[in-house]
Amino acid sequence: MTVAHSPSPDLTSLPDTPRREVVVGKNSKVWRGLAGDARVAGRVGVAIGHGELGSFAFAANDRVWVFSYSRDENENTALLKRLENAGVAEVVYLSSSSCRVASRTTCYEYPRVKQKAETQALAFDAGKVLTIGLVYADESELPAGDNVATSLAELAAFMLAPAWPDGQGRRKHLLRPVSRPFSGPLEKLLYRAYGWAILSLRRYPCVLRPVDLLLRLARMRWYGYVYLSNRLWISTTS
Repeated sequence: MTVAHSPSPDLTSLPDTPRREVVVGKNSKVWRGLAGDARVAGRVGVAIGHGELGSFAFAANDRVWVFSYSRDENENTALLKRLENAGVAEVVYLSSSSCRVASRTTCYEYPRVKQKAETQALAFDAGKVLTIGLVYADESELPAGDNVATSLAELAAFMLAPAWPDGQGRRKHLLRPVSRPFSGPLEKLLYRAYGWAILSLRRYPCVLRPVDLLLRLARMRWYGYVYLSNRLWISTTS
């Protein structure tokens, strides 16, 4: 008696394996703010710290959200290389609006280091860049004056339904202008005087570091690359 054999299944017609959402940078302030949203926490399969990269088993269907940041450029490079070598489906690098400052001056560490990592993330096919502004839960948390900002609610909504309309489908600028009132006439005057000074210094704004320290002590948080970043974005989008 001849036994009929069922044909081998066409594996190409099977549904795709569900994508796992992985966060790298579980201790970052932004991720801690997002983790309180039940929708986001339920969507993200796992969140790990930078120190767990070596032992974590990434999968080919992972979409990895990189919240992690190191002041050491080599550590950021090694993180992105690890993800590239793991062959994950997608890497979303959370960049900062302050990166734009690096095109004007390299004296500020944070914009310079973030800009380099952003460029490296786009250097391999799976890399995408999500640029956010100053992150806040409530607008009252933002510095006085003109800001380029992103709310936690906006960031949560994007993580639930990401779309990439910019940079040939590999970038998204998730930010918008938000203006906040000054504490009084004195702060408004200082803001304007500082703006004139930092723009006059062009490539050497770090000369104002002593002034930045005084402003920080006075809890006026619009100084340094924050001021420049906001100015550069608003001047090109308004």
